[in-house]
Amino acid sequence: MKSLPLVFGLILCASLCQFSQLGHAQESPAPSQEDYAYLSRMHVPEPVIRCVAAFDRWVALTPKYDTFIVPDRRVLRAKIDSDTTIFSAGNPIPVDEVIAMRAFAKVRGKPHWTRVDSRCGVRDGHVVGVSLTPNVRPAIVR
Repeated sequence: MKSLPLVFGLILCASLCQFSQLGHAQESPAPSQEDYAYLSRMHVPEPVIRCVAAFDRWVALTPKYDTFIVPDRRVLRAKIDSDTTIFSAGNPIPVDEVIAMRAFAKVRGKPHWTRVDSRCGVRDGHVVGVSLTPNVRPAIVR
């Protein structure tokens, strides 16, 4: 009978440890500024850096893609359109700027990468919309 409190204590401790681990597993830390500091050193504009960070967060949550990469040369050539007042016709969010750049995304569960056109809408310094559209090369007909 003396072992009953000991067994009960061990079960209680194990269950509390499980709940503690579940709480940590559900947290998704936001990328820190240090993760994108190299882009600042490359003199990439701040809205473009915010868009790259937003795409990294978005791809982590989307069921279609599991990885997103923007090569350095594409980040440096990103187009910032300040004349556009809405993000897109299908998603009419008012924006101050639309940033567009080519990138690569890996479809979840597949081994190959897909070329994508990425667009990001920024309003008041915050990202308000993102979209990835596959950019398939046209087939050469001979």
